[in-house]
Amino acid sequence: MDSTGITQFFLLIITITAVAGFAGIIYFLGEIYRTLTRLESGGSSGVTEARGAPDLAGSAPLPKTIDPRSAGSLEECLGAITEKYSLASFTLATADGLLIGSTKRGAEDEAARYSHLYTEGKLQDETGAELLGISHHGETVIGIARPSEPLSPELASALEQDTRDVLQHWV
Repeated sequence: MDSTGITQFFLLIITITAVAGFAGIIYFLGEIYRTLTRLESGGSSGVTEARGAPDLAGSAPLPKTIDPRSAGSLEECLGAITEKYSLASFTLATADGLLIGSTKRGAEDEAARYSHLYTEGKLQDETGAELLGISHHGETVIGIARPSEPLSPELASALEQDTRDVLQHWV
């Protein structure tokens, strides 16, 4: 290989590296834009708590409903619900304790435990988890929400409706 061939080879390597770097920068700028857009739509009044989460208890309206068709999986929809309602995690389980989906890893034990608590009539536990009974195709699906502060009746109702919509599409 002569010096011209070596020079062309290095120029090709440099070009490929530059294109890959440019594509990476574009990708990360897109992620930043999506994050900023999500924050603006979640807290349009500008009122935030000390941790920076939108203040859902105030006068700020809830963001639009979750559209399950725009998500690629049940877990993505549950993640959108978790974000919308400022939950630490959100898990769905059958009444007999089987896991349907969750934003939390290893939620099988949680699904079994809280489904049992729900069948005993408990709607909240000492750790702050709130249990929702959601009717779906004649069965009860247990929603296990871990909010940062207790959900108001309006928020709990909206959470149940969003969950019904997600279940209708994915389950």
